[in-house]
Amino acid sequence: MNTAASRAARVGVDVLDCSELRRLVERPWFLRFAFAPEELAHADTLGAHRLLEFLAGRFAAKEAVLKVLETGLLQGVAPREIYVQHTSRGAPVVHLRGRAAQLTPSSVSVSITHKQNVVAAVALGLPSAAGTAADDGRTESKEPDAVSPPENTTTTTATTATTARQSARDGRSPGTDETNKASGTNKATGTNETTETTAFLRVRIGQEEAHYGGDLVDGARILRLFGDLVTEITIRTDGDEGLLSQYSDLHFTAPVKPGDYIEARGRLVRRTRLRRVVELQAHKVLSARPGAAESAAAVLDAPQLVCTATATTVVPYRRTDKAAAPNRTAEEI
Repeated sequence: MNTAASRAARVGVDVLDCSELRRLVERPWFLRFAFAPEELAHADTLGAHRLLEFLAGRFAAKEAVLKVLETGLLQGVAPREIYVQHTSRGAPVVHLRGRAAQLTPSSVSVSITHKQNVVAAVALGLPSAAGTAADDGRTESKEPDAVSPPENTTTTTATTATTARQSARDGRSPGTDETNKASGTNKATGTNETTETTAFLRVRIGQEEAHYGGDLVDGARILRLFGDLVTEITIRTDGDEGLLSQYSDLHFTAPVKPGDYIEARGRLVRRTRLRRVVELQAHKVLSARPGAAESAAAVLDAPQLVCTATATTVVPYRRTDKAAAPNRTAEEI
């Protein structure tokens, strides 16, 4: 590579119909080939509809990055070596690993957008400053463990394939707006967003909360925990409790009974002018064992997922927001 070329910015663009990946994402070999472990772990928390649009967005981003790296999908770099993380505002951040990190010293940024069934991604590669390259070309930042509690037991905030596609073009599936117009830059400050906000609760379910036969606790009890997590997050980010407007991708995956200990965690994944989107999970970590003895209980070998959801809450409009973002579109509200 000559000196002039090494100083030039590189741009990669990819456009993908979500239905092109529908059958491929049902094949374990393709998931292992195309996506980083962290991406697959996050996908496991999503419903079927949201999972397809999430994976399609990540795959389009990887193809755009490959063009910045001046290589093709099946030409030495596996897509899983390009990990696209997201910040608390939903902005994608690129981490290069393995052979991908060895191809260029550039710093790569990416933006992803959805329009009905179509996802588009744009990647921009810029020469990095000397001395900033690490083993994999980036400073690794992993998403927090879904259930690991903080030191206290109340709450915490963490700062923390063209060929393949053509083989699946006979599949069809609807898609929706992933994170609308996500970018890798904080529009108010012009800097990359690198922190995320989370909240955590651990509670014991009391006998008085049994609502159905068989000592089953109603799902609304878990939703109350989720509501408290969302409220804490908006207080921390906006100084206001906000107004919870909807739950989506809600799944109850295991029963909850009196005596169970439930750990619930919320993570802010997207914010617009008026809305905050929070991903939520609840796990059972200790379980009552009334069959063994009246007061018997046990620590579970592995936390058991009991509920997942995505919540959208609305916060008051601040006049000071006008200076920061005077030309918001309807999609960003």
